[in-house]
Amino acid sequence: MNVRINEKGEIRVSARSGLPLEEINGFIESKAEWIIRTLAAVERYNMAKPDSEIYEGKKCYYLGESCLVEIKQSDVDFIKKDEAIITIFSTQPDRRDIVKLQYLSWLKKEATTVFINSVIRMHSLAEKENIPMPEISIRNMKTRWGSCNPRKQKITLNLQLMKADLECIDHVVLHELMHFKYSNHGKEFYALIDKYMSDWKERRERLNEKYKDGI
Repeated sequence: MNVRINEKGEIRVSARSGLPLEEINGFIESKAEWIIRTLAAVERYNMAKPDSEIYEGKKCYYLGESCLVEIKQSDVDFIKKDEAIITIFSTQPDRRDIVKLQYLSWLKKEATTVFINSVIRMHSLAEKENIPMPEISIRNMKTRWGSCNPRKQKITLNLQLMKADLECIDHVVLHELMHFKYSNHGKEFYALIDKYMSDWKERRERLNEKYKDGI
């Protein structure tokens, strides 16, 4: 007899034919703690991974908030977020590939506003170090939260940052801005970040722990 949980969080129990139901239920109860832990891990993984599918009932992070995805048939493609529900109205709701592209397009549009506002906030600190206002680029990256090109005065932010709360986003933006002054990760670099964001370590830890499967 065994119990398995797949990547969608579905629980499957296998038992030999004729085994009493009471014995099966007892086995499941004995695995209760493991089932709860595993379901939580599956949920965290599915909410964080960047290339996951978008489907009805999926849970995902949006600016640090756990949201439920709903997909509805519509004559027009659009997306609406109402409290903790993201509703995708699609002309082809059964085409997961199209629904995913629609969601990513909407997310990038949302990210443009969120990231610009974050850069404005953080540049109000960085400009004290004579750091210029940068050009912003948004990409769906798998290995890093952000990058910078001081020569082009440009920073690139990962679209997956839209899963994180605003404090974590601000941390990444400030980190990239400070690279305009120090290109490495030496003591002076971190001292400069600490000067303007004393809790940056807590923000970094929260970002990487909560969303570590996202990049």
